[in-house]
Amino acid sequence: MSTEKEITEQMEIFSGYLKKNHLKMTRQREIVVQSFLRTLGHVSTDELYQLVRRRDKSVGYTTVFRTLKALTDCGLARETDLQDGRARFEHIYHRPHHHHIVCIECNRAIEFVSPELETIHDLVVAKYQFLPMRHQLQIFGVCPDCQHKRPSPQGVYDSDLVFARDALKIALEAERSGINFYRTAAEYLKHPSGRKIFLKIAEEEKRHLRELEQEWKELVSRHKNILEAPVFLHFDYESLKKIFPTRDQIREKLKGKLDEEQALTLAMEMEHESYRFFSEYAQKFNDTRGKAIFLRFAEEEEEHCRTIQQEFDKIVQKSVH
Repeated sequence: MSTEKEITEQMEIFSGYLKKNHLKMTRQREIVVQSFLRTLGHVSTDELYQLVRRRDKSVGYTTVFRTLKALTDCGLARETDLQDGRARFEHIYHRPHHHHIVCIECNRAIEFVSPELETIHDLVVAKYQFLPMRHQLQIFGVCPDCQHKRPSPQGVYDSDLVFARDALKIALEAERSGINFYRTAAEYLKHPSGRKIFLKIAEEEKRHLRELEQEWKELVSRHKNILEAPVFLHFDYESLKKIFPTRDQIREKLKGKLDEEQALTLAMEMEHESYRFFSEYAQKFNDTRGKAIFLRFAEEEEEHCRTIQQEFDKIVQKSVH
């Protein structure tokens, strides 16, 4: 469901579309749009018609149908075929581009996004020199509940909120990996001043971790069923190991008794790689809460890199004098 701010923004976009096409924002059109923007999940024309009729019985089915088409044409909605005999529409404004797994027995639809899948899409399109307009993957099968004849949950979730939940989980795991690096590096580093710098950064990382944990608590408390939603953003957590060394890797790197310059260089490389990874990862998504979380995390990693660079420069200046 869109927030009040998002609803206002979308109404402005829709009004601009109508004006451009020499159409008017009638009271009936406004009711249809407002009703659609307050829905969740995938709504059919019939379902939206029933919602609109609760507010105004004078709104006809044709008005609902044509308004949904206009919302699609102006980029505020996407038509989705879930193979249940009815065309369905979903929000796409400030929502991550995603795909669906659909159960052909209970019609349950699970939304998911995979950056790796989008990368393959980009490579194939580039290979054949296509100018892509849109794409959508639908996987049809039978869900575990239907396979075992169990009642199937039909929960409807806000994809943007679920995306934010998954992005927070990734950021939390990355932050914990960073703290582990600095604590372990400080433990093995022989130079007192270098150890002090690493412990200082570890404390800064802990502060960021507490902020993320608080954000997590607020998200879960405001949206009680958010933890029940299936995984939306499928992320390879093994990729974090390529950024943040494990305890054994840190021990291996530091067993040669790195001096301060070498230790700080190692930390800068890690922070820079973390910044690059999350900033580039964020660019794979539309403007969403999840993207904002990744960008904020990347900015913090960039700030750590600057801090380490400053300490590195001080040490270099001392060695010169």
